[in-house]
Amino acid sequence: MLLACDTNSAVVVPDSRLDGILQCLSEQGLPVRQLTREEECVAFAAGHRICGRRPVLFMQSSGLGNAANALGSLAVPYGLCPPLVISMRGTGEEQNPSQVPMGQSTEPLLTALGVQVFSIRSDADVEPVARRALTAGFDEDTAVAVLLEPALGGGRDERD
Repeated sequence: MLLACDTNSAVVVPDSRLDGILQCLSEQGLPVRQLTREEECVAFAAGHRICGRRPVLFMQSSGLGNAANALGSLAVPYGLCPPLVISMRGTGEEQNPSQVPMGQSTEPLLTALGVQVFSIRSDADVEPVARRALTAGFDEDTAVAVLLEPALGGGRDERD
């Protein structure tokens, strides 16, 4: 789906729940850049947007707090926000106490930053939801985030 929407790069802070997606994208020739902090990813992707490129930023929900200032003071107000793909942690059956606060705060924080939120809850949601989100993000210059709900992968009570 990302390649069909002319995405030309992905930037990520490593997350085991995203490994399969990123491996698949890399195998299909999409450059995947791994950075160490979410705010670095926002800046990297914003620079690509300035150059007319179409990056996508991958992170887990616990990293959204790190990215919030860069999103709120650079990417969103200047129309440079890449589509965000966020693996949800600390929601549903996962009760890892270090993941719960940000997992519960992800959607309200994104909304407060002016980011339109889309959720993928099942395999059947992937194509229609991703297409709608990427169209809004790239073609309509809307700040968007796609939340990958826990049912899509990862175990319960993971501690990573």
